[in-house]
Amino acid sequence: MKAARLEHLGAALKVENIGEPQLRAGGAIVRILAARVASYTDQVISGELGFTTPTPCTLGPTAIGVIEAIADDVFGLSAGQTVFCDAYIGSRTIGVTSDRILIGWTGLGPDAGRTQSIWRDGSFAEKALWPAECLTPIPDDLGLTPEALTYLGYSAIAYGGLIRGGLHSGQAVIVNGATGSIGASAVLLALAMGAAKIVAVGRDGEMLDQLRKLAPKRIAPVSLDAAPEVYTEELRRVAGGADLLLDVLGKVTTAAPTLAGIHALRRGGTAVFVGGVHADIPLPYSKIMLEELTIRGSFMYPKHAPSEIINMAQAGILDLSPIRPRTFALDDIDNAIAQAKDLRGFEYAVLVP
Repeated sequence: MKAARLEHLGAALKVENIGEPQLRAGGAIVRILAARVASYTDQVISGELGFTTPTPCTLGPTAIGVIEAIADDVFGLSAGQTVFCDAYIGSRTIGVTSDRILIGWTGLGPDAGRTQSIWRDGSFAEKALWPAECLTPIPDDLGLTPEALTYLGYSAIAYGGLIRGGLHSGQAVIVNGATGSIGASAVLLALAMGAAKIVAVGRDGEMLDQLRKLAPKRIAPVSLDAAPEVYTEELRRVAGGADLLLDVLGKVTTAAPTLAGIHALRRGGTAVFVGGVHADIPLPYSKIMLEELTIRGSFMYPKHAPSEIINMAQAGILDLSPIRPRTFALDDIDNAIAQAKDLRGFEYAVLVP
């Protein structure tokens, strides 16, 4: 079978013919239908991000596939099922968090190597061995293509932040970084979850306008293309006291947009950090105490998140019609990675092996 192999960080990714994966306890063999290509894939390959990728390996995180075989100790799944392949796994032993990984991507703790030795290879291949606990069945009548379903990789992260922030229908939410892939997905989900007001914050004016047009009475854009003191005041005015700040900003080196979001929260509001801000956040101690704010983080998502998103889409509550995947053959992976860097919002790159 074909697979995109990375010999070591900094090497070129090569599509090669390799042996098919072998079934092992707790796992399933999945024929990959579509695999999401993250915008920063080139930085993973180069080693720029400092990921602990278990080279040599087949690269690739989340995907959509069809189960071809399951291990004898796996129950509740069967061959022929279409599934979402979640890359996040680690020990379920109480108190152990140091061995978590993103399959085919990176380790997340000092003991990640032992998990990577079991679940080493990712989704940029025609077939993959995947842990059964990371597979979410997808109904046959959902009406979405595999390419569209890979959007679950973004949606589940956004949904994880929204539910951890306790978003309820009728509330106001600020999505900081709304013009990115996770941010745009968060806007769609907040609409589906009944948010009365969604303040979409970002720098891409065209994308902000696209978001506003989804629901003009509920979505209010705020541009970050101004001095921090200007957008801080504008965000506070537009939000009118938000219940939740979902901060999904990417690799920015200033704390100003995040602080602007915190200052726009109402008393008792919650801020959830989901993004990749490369700056320390000087949190306002007195404000947090006096206004009883909650500040928390959200990494990836609970295991039930993908199935709940699928249920919302199947019920017609979640509208995924705005998404626009760009598809590439596995042999064209270099082009996919190059184009993925420039795709944002509802556009994203997908490999179709």
